[in-house]
Amino acid sequence: MKLDEKDLKLLGYLYHSNREPFTKIAKATGLSRIQVEYKFNKFIKEGYIKKFMTMLNYSLLGYPIYALLLIKLEKFSSLNIFTRNMEKTKNCISWAECFGRYDIFSNLIFKSEEEMSKFLSNLINNESGPVSEYIVVKPYLAEFYSLKIFYDKQKPLFSVVYPHTKERKLDEKDISILKLLEEDNRIRIIDIAKKTGMSAELVLYKLKKLEEDGVILGCKAFLSMKKLGYNYSIIILNIKNLSEEIKNKIITFARSEKKVNALVLSLFNPNCLIQIFHKTDDELKEEIRKIKELMKYESVDIEILLAQEEDKINTLPFLK
Repeated sequence: MKLDEKDLKLLGYLYHSNREPFTKIAKATGLSRIQVEYKFNKFIKEGYIKKFMTMLNYSLLGYPIYALLLIKLEKFSSLNIFTRNMEKTKNCISWAECFGRYDIFSNLIFKSEEEMSKFLSNLINNESGPVSEYIVVKPYLAEFYSLKIFYDKQKPLFSVVYPHTKERKLDEKDISILKLLEEDNRIRIIDIAKKTGMSAELVLYKLKKLEEDGVILGCKAFLSMKKLGYNYSIIILNIKNLSEEIKNKIITFARSEKKVNALVLSLFNPNCLIQIFHKTDDELKEEIRKIKELMKYESVDIEILLAQEEDKINTLPFLK
């Protein structure tokens, strides 16, 4: 399937689509409803869209601690068994193989500091895959942006860091719905009803309540950026004086720069991570130069981590 400008625009829109009907997507992208439906199904069949993920407020689900883990294995031969063990936990949303100082980059959630400490101890001291070095990044800000390289109109950003709030209790029906949404966020109401044994009216009510309560934040397409011709890299910054002014400059840059896909800010080093999509090494160099120019009066250490595309993402690992 050869993609044209309209295809890429539609993919960019679907990247943050929020379960919108084809008629609304068609109006926003300048396509007919029939074109949208045809291309939508084609994207899935051809593997450009791997799945539609549900974006969640983990704090409301009792997992207020979000952390990024960078791992250097003592022996690279232990990569497969190490990552399989990590996937089995209730804390790992996703992981990706990296090239550079570290071997693995992972996204994790925890109920408490104690649970995180126990997780790290078990993972790092596991004899099947010894770790020689690791860094835990605990963000106070973590934003995921729309796919600006394809669709550059204002769309909502997704955050995965929220203030600690009272846990929103889920009943069995809520959990059944969330499990199905984890597999495919764009599953039809009528299909959820059939699979759960609930009425369509009850499913719709429950779904709207989860959205109104802020548990469900939206929908995001998990695209095969590699198939689309893009690599992704993580630019790791240690900024000596991350003042409020510098922080705001970085946020403004990340939200407006087309190739930036995500931004993480932390209180401790590394205190800034910027994820970008790029086709070539020259495009990566261009983004690094822009960041250097932004930080030209600051004392900054920059490290580049080349990352492999994630094979799979489980947004609800604790509901396995």
